[in-house]
Amino acid sequence: MAEPGDARRLPTNLDVLASDVHSKVEFYKNAYMDCIGINNVLHGVMEEKGKLQEEQKAVVQLAAEKDKLIAELNAQKDHLTTRNEEQAAEIESLKEQLNERESSQALLALQGSGLQSTQSGILTSMWKQVYIRSMKKRQRHSDGSVEDADYQGLSTELEAAKNELSDIHSKLIKGFIDISSTGGRNIAIKSIGQLSDKPFLQACFKKLTPKEAPEKASELYNFWQKQLLNPDWNPSKTLMDEGISKEIDVHDVNLQELRASWGEEVYKAVVNCLMEIEECGRLTDRTIVPELWNFKENRKATCSECVEYIFSQVKRLNGAKGRTTRRAVNGTNAVTRYNL
Repeated sequence: MAEPGDARRLPTNLDVLASDVHSKVEFYKNAYMDCIGINNVLHGVMEEKGKLQEEQKAVVQLAAEKDKLIAELNAQKDHLTTRNEEQAAEIESLKEQLNERESSQALLALQGSGLQSTQSGILTSMWKQVYIRSMKKRQRHSDGSVEDADYQGLSTELEAAKNELSDIHSKLIKGFIDISSTGGRNIAIKSIGQLSDKPFLQACFKKLTPKEAPEKASELYNFWQKQLLNPDWNPSKTLMDEGISKEIDVHDVNLQELRASWGEEVYKAVVNCLMEIEECGRLTDRTIVPELWNFKENRKATCSECVEYIFSQVKRLNGAKGRTTRRAVNGTNAVTRYNL
């Protein structure tokens, strides 16, 4: 049987035990809350770490793309530099070959014919100057001393050569105007934009009386000549085949009426004249201009063809002169022997 003192101590012990249990519960509760807080902090830190890693990856990727772009740009720069050097070397080589060929032909022809005209002097001087410049440029290439300024110099030199060629072209036109006509010549002057009245006369004489034909031909000719000199009139469309002008497709009511009413020859005369204007680059400026023309092949003549033609004519004239001189000498000798 329990003693009365023990009964009195029991509530006290229970209170102590309850207080101890409550303290432990509060401790574990606080520990749990601290654990949750630490876990949340760790979760936030891990998220920040993940973001930083993603940003670092993006930075690394951008750096790699930047390096790749720089490498590609450097490769393209090297390729363009190499290509420019190759093109510059090729241009110089072609210029040298052309200059050597042209200058040698010109000098030989001059020496053989004794021609001392102003045009020949200009041509000889020009080819010598271009040849010297080409040799200097090639020497700089071979020495490895070509700099960026040389490419600018090449552009300037090409522009100067273009101007010289244009000057030669103008002088050749003036010379051919002074010495030649189209009759029986392969190379001569053609008036670009100038329509021939011959097809109109022939067509009108076929359809009209001899009294009416000239007046109608003049009317048609004047109308179409005015059309050809009008920059706003351009019904032509050139069809290209591998970069070569193959056919002209014309859509114009007046042209089609001209073809139907007066025949193919009149139509072709107008269309061909329009094509010549286009070939010579005169569509925006329709004034009639003289042009060096290869009548054998029915196209613009090159400066080289004109020079070769001039020298061939000089050679032919010198040969004829030599034959005449020899016949005269032989005749004189024959008369002398007869008198003796």
